[in-house]
Amino acid sequence: MTARLALLLATSFGVLVWAQQAPPPAQQTPPTTPQVESYRLGPGIQTPVLLRSVQPKYTREALQAKIEGVVELEVVILPNGTVGDVRVTRSLDQVNGLDQQAIDAAKQWLFRPGTKDGREVPVIVTLVMEFRLSSDTFRVSSDTSPSSPSLTPAGDAARDDFYKDTYRSVYPRLEQPVAIRTTQPKYTSDAMRAKLQGTVEVEAVVDVDGTVSRARVTKSLDPQLGLDQNALAAVKSWVFTPGRLNEQPVPVVVKLTLEFRLH
Repeated sequence: MTARLALLLATSFGVLVWAQQAPPPAQQTPPTTPQVESYRLGPGIQTPVLLRSVQPKYTREALQAKIEGVVELEVVILPNGTVGDVRVTRSLDQVNGLDQQAIDAAKQWLFRPGTKDGREVPVIVTLVMEFRLSSDTFRVSSDTSPSSPSLTPAGDAARDDFYKDTYRSVYPRLEQPVAIRTTQPKYTSDAMRAKLQGTVEVEAVVDVDGTVSRARVTKSLDPQLGLDQNALAAVKSWVFTPGRLNEQPVPVVVKLTLEFRLH
């Protein structure tokens, strides 16, 4: 029995909403498109770098309803640096259009593409867009604004103490942490007897010295039989090359997926 590890990129979101695409005309048969594997942050994967962002727009209905908060999107950065598939992983507003506005804006973003072994490949990242009312305007979370690299990092946008004084993965010109030493989580005897398998998703802060300063479970597999706790314990022993911004090490939030699989 072993527990396998996988490392995810987190920029960073509940209801799954895919970007809507017009269906092909009924009389036409859509061409077959080969399936291309998309990669998540891990060994040998270089993270895409944000080059251009477009701010989402408030809808009139959302302004009138005074809706504020964040939309989190998981997107695929294609080998040409454009945005491919988009889905909402944390919804703010489907009724008044803010989720869709975030999707429409993300589709216009441009990145320097990610690479694997020196080859440009599709890479999955998460974007956080914050809608905040201020004189009937909004702002995009500072960690996604290429024109504002000196603004407060991710914590303020997320309004969560876990993110305080940290940077998210899509912050402009941010060099991502890279795992250089990992530890496999251990199965508990109770979980083995229960034949429990699956994944635990963990959010972690990689500090300026490359160690994990704090971590928490964002998707639980087993809070009672010990696998969640063992996943956290393993992550806290990981070591990274620290993230860097303007040649200086900075704390960076990453998301990790730890897989428990019985053999």
